[in-house]
Amino acid sequence: MTEIAEDVFEAQRRLTTIFPDRENWTFAYPCYCTFVGRGRNRQSYVPLIAEHFLAGRGGGEKGFGNRPELVDLACVWAQPAEGMSGFEMIGLVEAVAAQGQWLVLVFHKIDGDRLSVASTDLHLLFQHLQRRQQEIWTAPLVDVAHQVSRWQNQQWG
Repeated sequence: MTEIAEDVFEAQRRLTTIFPDRENWTFAYPCYCTFVGRGRNRQSYVPLIAEHFLAGRGGGEKGFGNRPELVDLACVWAQPAEGMSGFEMIGLVEAVAAQGQWLVLVFHKIDGDRLSVASTDLHLLFQHLQRRQQEIWTAPLVDVAHQVSRWQNQQWG
């Protein structure tokens, strides 16, 4: 666990050097993995991320969003978008929003050969979100996590 903490802190140090004015940070678990080790030595590093970051983006069950009142900001559910059509992404956004949830879509590459989304499909999603901007808020995870954290603190103290 010490090695993962050292890796996380070194990466954060480098990012802070590049972006010195940034105050709040989120973390993306590599390949959605929130643990290190195997078998009896397997350990979650979610508590480490919870202590040092506003939110951590993990994986989740396909098609599910995050409920503001229940989400563990240290391990926010995210949906990989690779291979999705624009219509699939729009449908997922609309279904999650209709349930009062929020969605994190993960994009690895645009028009790439692997883990990719076509730019035409991404453009279709963006056009839809622009048309629905009064009903569906889009923002970086750090901004959403900040709002959800503030709301959760007001609800639970």
